[in-house]
Amino acid sequence: MIRTRTRTVTTIVFAAVLAAALAGCGGSGTATPSPSTPSPTKSATPTPTPTPALVPTDTAAPANLPTDCNTLATPEVRQAAIGDLTLQSDGVGFIRPVPANATLVLGCDWIVGDSTGMLLLISTAAPADVAAAVTTLPGLGYECGVSDDFGADFCQLAGGGPDTEEMIVARDGVWIYLSTSNRNGRAFLSDIASGIWG
Repeated sequence: MIRTRTRTVTTIVFAAVLAAALAGCGGSGTATPSPSTPSPTKSATPTPTPTPALVPTDTAAPANLPTDCNTLATPEVRQAAIGDLTLQSDGVGFIRPVPANATLVLGCDWIVGDSTGMLLLISTAAPADVAAAVTTLPGLGYECGVSDDFGADFCQLAGGGPDTEEMIVARDGVWIYLSTSNRNGRAFLSDIASGIWG
């Protein structure tokens, strides 16, 4: 604009004024964009907001865990497994393999006579603790694999008598322990696990 309206100013003076004006504008012009450029990149950082959603799902256990020893499994399977046994205790105080920081949800100890019975302990723990505990079972003599029926880890330890064994089913932060003495509890355990995981 100033170039087209020069009146009596000489071109040398005009050029000097113009150069000084451009130098002043150039210095202030380059300083203002540089601080404004990093601010949009800082405002674009709220991308890590989805990460808190992963935390609750890691510790979530199935909502349909059994809470009553007398309503486990289907009536037919329950009758065949423990129909003639007497519920003696809630299983508290029994020392059995269990994940770190586990919480006992349900304990049932059924007995008849001197040597026939079943002990069921259902616990919950962080899924990582459950998975870590499964890896320790082979060192205790258990044979482990993955169950085809309910997609859980299944470990078994044979006992010294007929139908005497210890079995563990573990999945999704849930740990089911069943020991049997002179009684086959496999159908009972399978029914309980199916009720939890479908």
